[in-house]
Amino acid sequence: MTSLTTYQDRLRYLGCRYEGSASRYAEQIHVLVHRSPMLQDRTLEEVRRLAGFMDLWTAGAGTCVIGEGEPGDFMLLVISGSVEVVKRDRWGMTKRIAIVRPGETLGEMSMLDGEPRFASCQLLEDATFAVLHGRHFEELVDREPELASRILLKLNRMLSQRLRQTGAKLVAYMETMRSN
Repeated sequence: MTSLTTYQDRLRYLGCRYEGSASRYAEQIHVLVHRSPMLQDRTLEEVRRLAGFMDLWTAGAGTCVIGEGEPGDFMLLVISGSVEVVKRDRWGMTKRIAIVRPGETLGEMSMLDGEPRFASCQLLEDATFAVLHGRHFEELVDREPELASRILLKLNRMLSQRLRQTGAKLVAYMETMRSN
C-alpha cells in the first residue's frame, strides 16, 4: 500500500498529508463504530484487519478531497473533522446535499462502480480520514472474504437507505411543483 497510485498523487497535490497505514489508528477508528454504518457491529480485531488495507491522511479546512465528475476509485472514512458534500445544479450553482461527520463515509459509489464522482466533498475543518482504495478492497475480498462480505453488505444497506431518502425527497419536490 505504500506504492504511489493516482489517488495518492491527487491527495498530495491537494495538500493532503499521508500519515501511514491506518492500522496504527485502529483503536481510534473503532471508537467510531457506533456512529458508522459501515463499521457497525465490527469488533476491534475486525477494525484492525480492515485498517490494514487503508491509508491515513490529514488535510486542512477548505480542501476539496473529492471533485464532482472526477474519476474515483477510493472511498474515505472520516475520523475527525467534518465534510460538506455539494452538487452543482443545471446553472452551475452548488447546493449542499449533506454534512458528513466522523464515522461516516464518502465516495463509496465510485469505488464500487467505477463511475465519476457524483458530488464534491470539501473539508469544513481540519480533518483526518482513512482511505480505502478499490484495489485494496479487492485484496480485502481475496484475503478476508468474511470481513469483506460484511463490509460490502453494510455499504449496500447504507447506499440503499440513501437512495430511499433521495426518492422521498424527489417525491416531495414533485408534489410541491404540482401544487405551484
